[in-house]
Amino acid sequence: MKNKYSALYGNLPENDLWEGCFCEKLAEYGIWDENEFWKLHFDLTQIGIDEDDENISKDLAAVIVKTYVRISSLITAHFDEQDAFFISNLNRHQLQSFTERLNLATTAAFTGDVLDESSFDLKNPLIK
Repeated sequence: MKNKYSALYGNLPENDLWEGCFCEKLAEYGIWDENEFWKLHFDLTQIGIDEDDENISKDLAAVIVKTYVRISSLITAHFDEQDAFFISNLNRHQLQSFTERLNLATTAAFTGDVLDESSFDLKNPLIK
């Protein structure tokens, strides 16, 4: 399964694919890499489509939650004036739009409720 969702699993610091992944660029450099984000987003939506949500493995669920918590914590830090962390390449509106997409994709991974891309102004170019 780790090969099947390589963009998701690659966002774990202990993974060989960590260097250059979305979470590494965000945590280490304050860069929201759109291309890497969309790969992660694609994996999350594919999980929602592919997996039996009643039987999602504990391992896969843990990876989803760990990744979501890491990203959400950095988004929160970005908006905290007392925190030095800052996402340098997005404005407030863009970050809110990406956060919405992250939240919905993460929820979809567990529920199977994947909304059609036509529902969004900000579209994942990997989803046709």
